[in-house]
Amino acid sequence: MTNDGAFRIVAARTTDTAQAVISAQELSGLAAQDMADLLTAAVLYRETMAPSLRVQCIVRFDDNAGQLVADSHPDGWTRGLFQKGSGEAPPDIRKTQATLQMMRTLPNSELQRGVVQLPEGGNLSEGFMRYMQLSEQIVSMISLGSVVEAQQPAAGGYVVQLLPEAVEAEAAMETMTERLGNFVEIRDRLQGSDSSPSQLVEQIFEGMPFTWLHSSDIRFGCHCSQVRVMTTLSVLNRTDIQELVDEGEPLSVGCDYCGTSYTVEIAQLQGLLSAS
Repeated sequence: MTNDGAFRIVAARTTDTAQAVISAQELSGLAAQDMADLLTAAVLYRETMAPSLRVQCIVRFDDNAGQLVADSHPDGWTRGLFQKGSGEAPPDIRKTQATLQMMRTLPNSELQRGVVQLPEGGNLSEGFMRYMQLSEQIVSMISLGSVVEAQQPAAGGYVVQLLPEAVEAEAAMETMTERLGNFVEIRDRLQGSDSSPSQLVEQIFEGMPFTWLHSSDIRFGCHCSQVRVMTTLSVLNRTDIQELVDEGEPLSVGCDYCGTSYTVEIAQLQGLLSAS
């Protein structure tokens, strides 16, 4: 945060996380790039608005064309999911109308959510800014960028926010907007030698005294487990579980997010029948 209380910035580099999600979801081309940008948006949204809460960012395409989901947890793990719609090919946010939904799980387990229409051309950075302005009522300047199919892949972004304590807010905003003109398109910058989040912060706040507030690690991860699989199966009615037992074969269950496969043996299914 700048020492005069005018601005704060959150910057993230999400390259390894994005690459792992893209691989798990078997994405390529523009769909992979969009997923990388959405993952960065989820991380920035959580760190900016709810660092201790789990958040989800969802791009939902119109006409049942599918959706992209990014899920970021306060422990640092982040995962993504592509859910295919009615079309043969993955939808393109540049050509298909879509909404951006931002959700965070509150401490009382309730969901707080806001939805905005993605601008024409499917610009996720502009959509994220629109959400922050309309739903959170916070003036924010945001840039997301990724290069996923290159010898040196990269993904990341930043959020710069005008704080309520800013003196002469309009003038301060004009100055920052002009300064960020060189940082709107950050894909090339992310591939450079000065691509760390700390260097990006220093470049944007150059000449402006500021204080480092916090840093945290992010990674690709998933909270699926054998226990969660068994918990999910336990809510089935006895008839459905008995049918699985009668089939006489172990049950294989895969996680849509990370691709991990879990095997449920017949004895475990019979245990569910005994427990119920």
